[in-house]
Amino acid sequence: MWDTKRQIIWLAVSFLLGTLVLYQHARDEADGFDPQYFALLEVLLVLVIAVMFYLYSE
Repeated sequence: MWDTKRQIIWLAVSFLLGTLVLYQHARDEADGFDPQYFALLEVLLVLVIAVMFYLYSE
């Protein structure tokens, strides 16, 4: 069982790093930004983090 401080740090760091990586993936070759694609990737990131958090919390 994780302590609360470690859980908060893990969630914050994984979300921030994931968002930075996904932001780069949401940009195209012409340096344009696709907000719908970015939002979809963010939803998938949150789902992955939630599943991993659930599995590691047990």
